[in-house]
Amino acid sequence: MLKRSLSAAPLPPAKRLHTERHHVHLPVQKLSFDNSLYDELILCIFSHLSWMDLCLSQTTNRNWGRLAGDNEIWRNLYLKEYGRTRLRGAKGFIGRVDGREVRPLPGRAKTDEFKDWKWMFRISSNWRKGRCLVETYDQPLHTISINTSPHPHSGKFDRATHIILAGSWTIRASSLPSNRPTMVLVGPRSEEQHILMHEPSRPGVSSITALALDQSPPTSGQLSFVCCLSNGEFSVFQFNHTAPSRPSKRATYQPSRRTPRTSTIIQAAYYHPLLVTLSQSFSLCVYDLSANPIRHTQTLSSFTSYPPASLVLSAPSSSDSYKLVLAYSVPVYPGHWSVGATELMISKTSDRPTDTPPNPSLPSFSEDFRYSIPSAMSVTASRSIRAFDVPSGWVDENKLRAMREQWSRKILNVADAQTDGKWVVLAPGDVALSLQGVHSPSPSPSTSGYSSPPSDAASHDFVSSSLHSPTSLQLYRLVLPFQSNAISASPPKLNFVRTLHGQTSPVSALALADGRCVSLGLNGSVWVWDLEGGTGAEVASADECMTAMDLNQECTKDAVSFDERRIITVRAGKVVVRRFDI
Repeated sequence: MLKRSLSAAPLPPAKRLHTERHHVHLPVQKLSFDNSLYDELILCIFSHLSWMDLCLSQTTNRNWGRLAGDNEIWRNLYLKEYGRTRLRGAKGFIGRVDGREVRPLPGRAKTDEFKDWKWMFRISSNWRKGRCLVETYDQPLHTISINTSPHPHSGKFDRATHIILAGSWTIRASSLPSNRPTMVLVGPRSEEQHILMHEPSRPGVSSITALALDQSPPTSGQLSFVCCLSNGEFSVFQFNHTAPSRPSKRATYQPSRRTPRTSTIIQAAYYHPLLVTLSQSFSLCVYDLSANPIRHTQTLSSFTSYPPASLVLSAPSSSDSYKLVLAYSVPVYPGHWSVGATELMISKTSDRPTDTPPNPSLPSFSEDFRYSIPSAMSVTASRSIRAFDVPSGWVDENKLRAMREQWSRKILNVADAQTDGKWVVLAPGDVALSLQGVHSPSPSPSTSGYSSPPSDAASHDFVSSSLHSPTSLQLYRLVLPFQSNAISASPPKLNFVRTLHGQTSPVSALALADGRCVSLGLNGSVWVWDLEGGTGAEVASADECMTAMDLNQECTKDAVSFDERRIITVRAGKVVVRRFDI
């Protein structure tokens, strides 16, 4: 018998037997490559794949698509494939003394440091393959005019379209004579347009002859550009690329008298506060835009160089020193043409009297100072080089044998000559024009007193080598070592690299920037060359719809311009945009 009675608490339930029918079967996850490895290990494996395999991996599943789009993997692929940390196509220099790198235009500078490397890889791949999206403006530019007046010689006037690219905006201007020349600012969307009128200081009919965008870093988001008129006048405009509905005129320069040395301006380069213009008589004018009014500080003239030409202006070292590189056409006796280049160093110099003799370091240009003022912009050093080096005096058999290779590269007509400070591209003109006695580089007698090569160059005794083709471009490498007074200083060089083949017709317009060349043919074909990589691609085939009769009726000059994401061509007044960011 128990000494104590049991409590009234209930007893625990009896244990139940564990049988198979009471087991809960949990789903067993099968091991696979996707769930057995950490994301870091998968990223490490993906980093060894090519870009094509990486794109295929993205289509496997959602997890692989997320990991295969890693920005760091595409950054390494982009640097390995293209070797740059940015998209190519900008103008100017980045800050190296030798000018090998380029500085992006102010409109393309982004405040956000993040870069989508996969998107950049896609854009660069589209450039290499020539894959693009074509957009055509509905209204040709030359039909947009306000208060226009007929020009007494409009029948003999060749219309041209000037284009500059400022970030996502495009500035276009027609060379039609008018009382109020008009410019059009086109935004990222073609329907977003703003009309800007350039009213001359003096009443009369004038036309726009050149546009130049400021290559200096922007201040408070403001972009500046220069518009030059046929009467020698130019104005500086400023607008905000985020809301460019109200462009403002910042300054205007009006020459005291019109001379062939100061007008008509055909080329301009702007790096605030320095502006350099090139007239049709091949005279360089240096302007200081640091204050208002604008000061014309120096004029340089050349008697051995001819248009077509191109200018590249930069500030390689400091804000007080600037570097200007010119590429131009040079005559080759008795009736051929080649290409040459000149480097000019421009800086602010101290007071200099007007009777100071010319600088002996300027072998190709004679100088003329407009003002004698302290800290005036002027050329301090210059050096020139030609691609076709003809020995002076009589030539014997040995020298003739050495120059035979150069002699085969002479051309009868020059369509265009472009440079980006590192490369020089020479485009031969239409041979049919040369056989008719037409030489595009030679200036007209009314604008210049310079003599051109004889017009009998079409004779069979002076025809170029049979290896020469009017559709092939000549590529040269411009080497400009650091200028030094040492005896062992290296001279500048302009070396022939190779011939660019691909065009099926002579070139009508050429553009060169950042080691990339874009050419527009007379038949409407567009080609892109990567000068550093040695590749080329056809962007657009020949335009069979545009007949030769239509081109003759238009009497327009073709134009082409490009940046990192697009190519804009103007042919027979028709503006076409080809975008590569697709």
